[in-house]
Amino acid sequence: MKAFQFRLQTKLTIALRQEQLAREELQRASFVRDQIADELAEMIERLGNLHASIRNMIQDSEHFEKILIVREYIPIVSASIQELELKLIQAEKRVEECRLDLLEKKKETRTMEKLKEKAWQRYLHELQLEEQKLIDEVANTAHYRSHQIEESR
Repeated sequence: MKAFQFRLQTKLTIALRQEQLAREELQRASFVRDQIADELAEMIERLGNLHASIRNMIQDSEHFEKILIVREYIPIVSASIQELELKLIQAEKRVEECRLDLLEKKKETRTMEKLKEKAWQRYLHELQLEEQKLIDEVANTAHYRSHQIEESR
């Protein structure tokens, strides 16, 4: 009997590669999302620090010019925070798209692997039948020869 060969092996190989690429894309999207989230947290902390510095400078009336400069900088930081929040929402959507794509690729790969396993089990069954057939032939031949030897005596 010829060696086992899965007729959809090329498709399985492609499905495995696509799954790997989808996994890598999800990792990249997650990394980008995490970077944006870190940057957003940093900007929020910066805004808090600006408000705290204004409160500290208000107590000391000598820093009036610095207070004005910081107050002019606060809207810029707030705008950056809003922009980062929008980017974070987009990054979350991208991560979710990648996650769904990966799930789809995994499902396809799993299906192909199940088909391969069924084909392998069929192959093993056919191999066992062929072996049993060969064993039966050998037994029949041996039995026939033993009968012929007994009759010739």
